[in-house]
Parts: sequence; structure tokens; C-alpha cells
Amino acid sequence: MRSVVLGCPVDVVDESAAVDALVALVERRRNDPAQPGGLVVTLNPEMVMRARRDHEFRATLETAALLVPDGIGVVRALRRRGHPQATRVGGADMLMSYLPEAVRRHHRVAIAGAGPGVAAVAGQRLRAQFPGLEIVATDSGDPDEALARRLSDAQPDMVWAAFGAGKQELFLRRHLERIGAGAGVGVGGTLDYIAGRVPRAPRTVRNAGLEWAWRLAREPWRLRRQLQLPRFWMLERLEHTRSNGDAE
Repeated sequence: MRSVVLGCPVDVVDESAAVDALVALVERRRNDPAQPGGLVVTLNPEMVMRARRDHEFRATLETAALLVPDGIGVVRALRRRGHPQATRVGGADMLMSYLPEAVRRHHRVAIAGAGPGVAAVAGQRLRAQFPGLEIVATDSGDPDEALARRLSDAQPDMVWAAFGAGKQELFLRRHLERIGAGAGVGVGGTLDYIAGRVPRAPRTVRNAGLEWAWRLAREPWRLRRQLQLPRFWMLERLEHTRSNGDAE
């Protein structure tokens, strides 16, 4: 089921349904190479606000096969729009839950982006944690055509791209078909977590919807980006109030 928050599409899915969707995208392409690859977006309020001022980014989101609500603000907006079952689907949690299926189905995974050497370390750790996992590329190059060619040569079924919100989704939109993967996911800082470069918030903090505060406390440079959150809060409630008024 798909809803809209401040003009951005978002799918009302839980983690299990999101993993099923990832598997389905890969299997569809494997069964029929003529099928297009699907962009997967982990949507948070900062990305929603970016889409309001960046038309190319908004157009990219509108092409996505799956947009999961990775942000408590998006989840609460969905609940106000008649989806009380909406729950946060953390991008890192979704991907880690997908990997046992990748092992079982022999999905080939490529990891791209993050800082120098991060993708390689993340790949090593994932192979150790999930024996049999086929990681066919760990490339820290720039999000350009040369990277797309290298990934295409590796013949992945899925690509994880970690270039930050906006760049990673645009890269996948432009190059996923050339790469030939069934799915491409913008993974943001997930590779830094996996590689052990950045600690992740404790699960109790994540469950309380306060992971954003944890990250801000550890990375104060995020303050400028997170100043968008009060504006999101205000605009989202205004949209909700207006839609309720129109329905009466």
C-alpha cells in the first residue's frame, strides 16, 4: 500500500514485507532479464524536505519501486493519514534481515561508496557474519559511469550504494539498468555501521524513535541538516489538517 507525505510517495510496509519486496525485485530480474531493476529508497524527513526543493531528487523518488519509512517522522505522518499499522523500517535492519535470504537464494551483492576502504571492510564483515554470502564487488569509487561499468562487470543481483541521500539514489536511477541488477538500495551510513567506523544507537534508543538525537549528539555537524525537522513537522501537520478539512 502506498501513501503520500508532503508530495513524496512512501510505502506502508513492515520489515518483513520490505524484505519480501527486495527478494521479489531480484527474482523478477533473474527470471526475466528484460525486467527493469528497481530503485529502493529508505525515506526519512530530511529526504522529504529535500524533495520539496530539488525537483530532480523528487522525480527520482517517484521512479522508485519501493520507498520504506525509515524515519519516525514519516511513520507518524503515515499513522495520521489512516495507517495505524505503520512502523519504522530501518534501512540497516532491513538489509541485514535480507541477507539470510540472499545466502539461501544465491543472490550476488555489490557494495559501492562510503569512504576509502569502508566497502571492503564491510564486505569482509558481512561474509564472516553470513557464510556463503556472495559479495561480488566492494568498490569505493565515485558515483559515475566508470563505477557503473565496474559493477556491471561483476554481474550483481543487488547493489548497495552509499553516497549519501540524493547522490546514491540519482546514481542508481541513472545506472541501475546498465549494471543489470534487480534492485539497487541507497544505504547511506549503513556501511559505516557494518565496518565499525561509526557506532549505531542502542536498540532501545532506535525503538523510541530517537536515533536522530543519538546521531546528532555524536555528530554535531548534522545540526544544519536536522534543522529541517521542525519545518517538516509544521508542514506535515498543516497538510494533514487541510486534508481533514477538505474531507469534511
